[in-house]
Amino acid sequence: MQSRMQIIPALLPGQATTVRLLIRHPMETGFRFGMNGAAIPKNVIQTLIAHFEGVLVFKATLGTGMAADPFLQFEVQTPRSGELVLVWSDDSGEKGQARAQIEVKT
Repeated sequence: MQSRMQIIPALLPGQATTVRLLIRHPMETGFRFGMNGAAIPKNVIQTLIAHFEGVLVFKATLGTGMAADPFLQFEVQTPRSGELVLVWSDDSGEKGQARAQIEVKT
């Protein structure tokens, strides 16, 4: 899955870093029908997990109420510079990942 991530780093250690993530995904609810009349199977992103330097800092459970190509914004505490890794998976078992190096000024 393709994604686009924007990081607004904290100005000082311990302050929150803002993470914005756009994931290219159809987010099919399972309630729509295709041109042939068959139901389109449900396929939504189930989980989104963020780790900063190996420590879990954010976890979300998504569902059918999310629009296609979901946009998420959240904040994480970044006490020092390091790598932020986001991983998500959908109903079909497909996984996506985004990584960013965060530089916190000391």
